[in-house]
Amino acid sequence: MSQRTLALELLSPDRGDSSISSYHLALARFHLLRGEHDSAEATLEEALIHNIQNPDTWALWGHLHHARADYAQAQSCYERTLDSVLDASDTHSVYLRLGSIYLQDRELEELSEAEEALTEANALNNRNPEVWAYLCLVCLQTGRKLEAEQSYKYAMKMNLQKESLLQEIHDLQSRVGFGNPSF
Repeated sequence: MSQRTLALELLSPDRGDSSISSYHLALARFHLLRGEHDSAEATLEEALIHNIQNPDTWALWGHLHHARADYAQAQSCYERTLDSVLDASDTHSVYLRLGSIYLQDRELEELSEAEEALTEANALNNRNPEVWAYLCLVCLQTGRKLEAEQSYKYAMKMNLQKESLLQEIHDLQSRVGFGNPSF
């Protein structure tokens, strides 16, 4: 049904370059949601032909690379998204994933960029437990006890479900000796 609707949109006589680009973005999202990465990539290439400046296209490229675990390319696409004059429609997920990538690198200069990206994600939605969890990891790694504990409390309060992330926090809390108010 989705493919038919998109095909009808493409055949619309009122379409210009922006609607063609919108069509390709919608189709790429559809392919990405179905796990059809090669089809999503081909469709995103078409979207770039029609509008290379669209931040949503670059954000979706980042999501595609992230899904393929190509974090260096995802980081590049996310940074290009955020450098755009216009905001992407899913800026929150861009900041969250970019902060996560920076944090995975664990380099000190990247930690400040990770914290900046996560703080932006938090400003857009302060009820996301993963953002609070990643902020907790940054604070633990930078030795900020009170902030680590506060971030951890909020992650728990917002019902963090990602077990692997929770385990990473607990491991780091044990190593540094702080960050969990129950210690």
